[in-house]
Amino acid sequence: MFRQAFAKRRALVPAGAFYEWRKTRIAKQPIGIARSDGDPLAFAGLWEGHRWPSGETTRTFCIITTKPNALMVPIHDRMPVVLESSDWPVWLGEAKGDPVALLRPAADGVLKAWPISTRVNAPRNNTADLLDELEPSFVD
Repeated sequence: MFRQAFAKRRALVPAGAFYEWRKTRIAKQPIGIARSDGDPLAFAGLWEGHRWPSGETTRTFCIITTKPNALMVPIHDRMPVVLESSDWPVWLGEAKGDPVALLRPAADGVLKAWPISTRVNAPRNNTADLLDELEPSFVD
């Protein structure tokens, strides 16, 4: 399935930021991660459509991950593939190039990371302030 999707159904998955959890001595600390320049992220994704016997089609997608860059190593053992806008045409098959070569960690300096509230752990909390940086006294 992934081989077919990689050949024909590559996508960009936009995001303002993403979360990971870093293990500390006491608990897991949620971390917010975004582009350092403030632009939206574009993750490398694959999409698929499943046609049900009823004729209805369900569209799904996944985000491709890769090994961590230097920023992510202390946080997690993988990270999403973050595509630069100059790479979008190659990833989407609109320009010549090797999309496999784009499946790499983000370059150093592209991302920033900061500790955020554990409120992010509950789906009922869905407000922009979840990305607010914690005061240093609240971080292990």
